[in-house]
Amino acid sequence: MEQDVISRISQSISSGKRNPAFIPFVEIGYPDMEFSKELFGLYQKKGAAAIEVGIPFSDPLADGPIIQKASKIALENGVTLQKAFDLLGEIKDEIEVPLILFSYLNPILSFGLKNLVKELKDKNIAGVIIPDLPIEESEEISTLLKQNNIDYIMLVSPASGEQRVKNIARASSGFVYLVSSTGVTGVRENFSSMLREVFYQIKSVSSLPVAVGFGVSKPEHLVNLRELGVEGAVIASVFLRIIDRYLPDRELALRQLSVFIEELYKSQA
Repeated sequence: MEQDVISRISQSISSGKRNPAFIPFVEIGYPDMEFSKELFGLYQKKGAAAIEVGIPFSDPLADGPIIQKASKIALENGVTLQKAFDLLGEIKDEIEVPLILFSYLNPILSFGLKNLVKELKDKNIAGVIIPDLPIEESEEISTLLKQNNIDYIMLVSPASGEQRVKNIARASSGFVYLVSSTGVTGVRENFSSMLREVFYQIKSVSSLPVAVGFGVSKPEHLVNLRELGVEGAVIASVFLRIIDRYLPDRELALRQLSVFIEELYKSQA
């Protein structure tokens, strides 16, 4: 069944006020559930085109030490996939920005695909990212999500190889998630020298927006992405680092995040 409805995520990225579109990441339950709710409100206010909703997992292979630490704290706080959905239910009438569930495969399989789709639709979740599900094993989940008008967003990296990049780009919906460099998430100084080449490989076969993540953390990165033509920037670890630095003063942490977002986009034309 083809997805006939226009992607909310693609639309939001294309019409966003920030360039590249601002796609922040919230680790549900870090430092606690109440603060997570405040982050959704802040990021919406600061012009997010979409928000990634991170589900904590005990073995987050794609994540660097900053997100691993946040995930560990969230798990210690008792966060599960169901509790994450419960929180999203509490804010669904307040948050109009498209939300993207970011979860490893194990929690999803434990939860059950039927239950997953029910909750995604009920909580108005627009897309799903599963970083440890390779394209060769993704057809069942991908088809099920697209049948329910939920985008399945896939990752490509500079190490993927041209044919694999093109296959993933064709199979994705919402946007194509381009990993800035090989390795795990985290704050970086520079991106892979192959970023431009992989971006053009994606664009040669897909009209979807491309969002770059893994290490986007300073104004120069956004300038580089804007010059390349990348439509979105996924920003995670640097925000978690700011939260960690300024807690337990929650108001100060939120203010510092707000200031930093404006600093990131200060060079936008």
